[in-house]
Amino acid sequence: MRSFEPGEDWFYELPTKKFFRGPRLPDPQSRPPEQPSPGPAGKVPADWREHIHR
Repeated sequence: MRSFEPGEDWFYELPTKKFFRGPRLPDPQSRPPEQPSPGPAGKVPADWREHIHR
């Protein structure tokens, strides 16, 4: 898994629970810095966490 946050380029391996540096992936490297997380402003419902299937 790779971070998609601006300025971050780390990978995380779920089975080992370890962070590591991986290869550069094709662009885009991150979401636009002005775009909030999660998702575009006004496009994500306030209760978005309740919609995640666990």
